[in-house]
Amino acid sequence: MKIAQEWLDQNYPKEKRNEILVIVDEFKTERLSGELFLNRFEKLLEMELSDNDITKLDVSDCYDLEKLIVANNSLTRLLNNPRDIINPGKITYLNMMNNNISEVNLSYFHRFSNLEYLAIGTDDLKKIQRGFYNRFYGTLKSLKNLTKLKVLDISDTDISKGLRHLPDSLENFYVKAYRHEAKVKIITKKLEPFGGDHKKYKKDKLKKILQKKLVENYELDDQLEIKNLLIVGRTGNGKSTLANVLSGTNEFKESEKSVSETKYFQDEYFTHKGNVYRVVDTIGVGDTKLSKNDILLRIAEAVYTMKEGISQIFFVVGRRFTKEETETFELLKKAIFESNIIKHTTIIRTNFTNFRNPDKCKIDRQELIEENKFLAEIINSCNGIIHIDAPSIEVDCERRLQFNKEDRDTSRIKLLDHLENIHESYKPYLKTWDQLYLKVRDYKRTKHELEEELYKSGSHVEISNLKEKIMKLKESFARETELQCVIEIPLFAKLQIFFKNANGICQII
Repeated sequence: MKIAQEWLDQNYPKEKRNEILVIVDEFKTERLSGELFLNRFEKLLEMELSDNDITKLDVSDCYDLEKLIVANNSLTRLLNNPRDIINPGKITYLNMMNNNISEVNLSYFHRFSNLEYLAIGTDDLKKIQRGFYNRFYGTLKSLKNLTKLKVLDISDTDISKGLRHLPDSLENFYVKAYRHEAKVKIITKKLEPFGGDHKKYKKDKLKKILQKKLVENYELDDQLEIKNLLIVGRTGNGKSTLANVLSGTNEFKESEKSVSETKYFQDEYFTHKGNVYRVVDTIGVGDTKLSKNDILLRIAEAVYTMKEGISQIFFVVGRRFTKEETETFELLKKAIFESNIIKHTTIIRTNFTNFRNPDKCKIDRQELIEENKFLAEIINSCNGIIHIDAPSIEVDCERRLQFNKEDRDTSRIKLLDHLENIHESYKPYLKTWDQLYLKVRDYKRTKHELEEELYKSGSHVEISNLKEKIMKLKESFARETELQCVIEIPLFAKLQIFFKNANGICQII
């Protein structure tokens, strides 16, 4: 054993300390013990002194400290609380695993805005058996604004709640319970049905909260602000891929085929910096074969998912417009420009490998404007154009997979940064929109009740009667929806644009 302060003074003379950037015990010939005061290390960036017996640590002079690793020591206080880290906003990496820190509320870390790695748990069973473990407590909600946090370890602590508030950036979450009385066990039990996956838990919890509010009372929706993101565009341009990138999921089926994989409106929820977003992926342009009534029902369902209005329409475009695609989008022109929704529209240019290069993006924007008059009108009038690249993650090459994931992550950051500057939602004809929402809600409830009866019914006559009731309900609702949309909501009336192909089949735009 060697006294920690003596070791420091011998290896880092006081007259040279203001030049030191890193402190590390490279040889570890002896374990360091006792108190350690890092005086005059004003420019220190990193310290790594794990596997010692340091009992007290003062880093209050380390103004530029970014990385601190003191795992497997004998610290009983959180550094030298309250004069511990003088500039918490600079810390990106903090590992204090397997110490003996007394009770500290997790809210202490809410000031560490740039943290990427935080390990404050205990997983050394021998220490735990001796009553030696970190005693952090409180709620994970305290960390919700740590939007750069990627790794978190709270094993065997007494942190017991706030699981759904974990930041979206978190990739690895370690939360084992070794002590019988460890309150973190409450969190581990919540994660069991999801295989320990905190992201799946959070997604399921968010959906249940939203569904409960929808079912309990229509007026309650106003208490939870949801920003709806509607994705439109031609099949094959990457609509579903964009939906996955935005939501941070793989729930939307991706395909490069000319045939749409999206047969219905599909939606997913995600949170970012305290905002709740709903991504709605629509039927692709020009290929999905549906009857008129089915089209009307899909439109109605879209209204139902966007009761709060539309925060942003993402108009997805690929490399070049075909003649068919140009004609198709021309049909949407009046609906977009007459409705004022252009102010809530952003062009998303997909499959652009140079999306990190501002000059290349600028050149591509100009080429799109010169190539297509209709698209030029939108680009010049809307919220701008964002270039992204979201290559497939269904690849066998590990190196290529890593590159593709990095491109998708960078693209997501660009999109989320754009969303942070959007504050208003498009909600045309407020009264009518709300009335239509209520009508759709009642239709879905009635349809669900009939389907439940159908599932439980036994006789053929009863089954036949229930099927007929459901069919008539659909037809009646489709007629009412069409009438109300055409008369009172011109935007949705114009979105019911379909054209006939050579076989006379109606197709949705």
